[in-house]
Amino acid sequence: MTISQKTIDIVKATAPAVKEHGEKITSRMYEIAFAERPDYKLGFENTWMVDANGNGKNTRAEVLIAESLVPVRFTSTGKTVSTGKWLSLYDGETWTLASDVDVDHVVALAEAWRSGAWKWSSSRRQSYANDLGVAWTLRAVTDNVNQSKSDDDPTYWLPPLESANCVYLTEWVAVKIRWKLTVDAEERQSIRDGWLDARCFALSKPPVVTVKIAP
Repeated sequence: MTISQKTIDIVKATAPAVKEHGEKITSRMYEIAFAERPDYKLGFENTWMVDANGNGKNTRAEVLIAESLVPVRFTSTGKTVSTGKWLSLYDGETWTLASDVDVDHVVALAEAWRSGAWKWSSSRRQSYANDLGVAWTLRAVTDNVNQSKSDDDPTYWLPPLESANCVYLTEWVAVKIRWKLTVDAEERQSIRDGWLDARCFALSKPPVVTVKIAP
């Protein structure tokens, strides 16, 4: 089913409806098309960390500023963030040096490429790589944890902090919907399994984000 240009409740749209303590899973309200992923091609050269709004700060700096729990400080150039306070969703660690923090694409650039971005124009790929339109496409996280994730999908990687999995899976699917990226069968099953294993359905307040399809 084609996803229309409107906001949707990500939990209603993608989180499996669970009955009988997770033994029965109903269909999703919305389907993301499935496709065979092309051979790996990066295709995102010179698109990441641009200064999209012309304020002298690139996308990394913008995310670090937005996610810091305290006002950030800059290097002498006034453009590069040097210190702040960041809580990494993936492992629960807190960092004060920006050099200890990576800005992660929740759906990695290479995964996006395999999932349909190979068909996009270079300007659209740049928009994806620097998507500051919502708060959940890019995350400030512990650098080595992000590096361990590489470009894996949830079949091969989930946050080491299990309590983060419900948020992570919700955001993963939200990004795929926002950018109309494909999901393969193995990935789809892993998302469902991860949701059940983390008992996301049992949370009193499961993670919810509102998705607007990217322009």
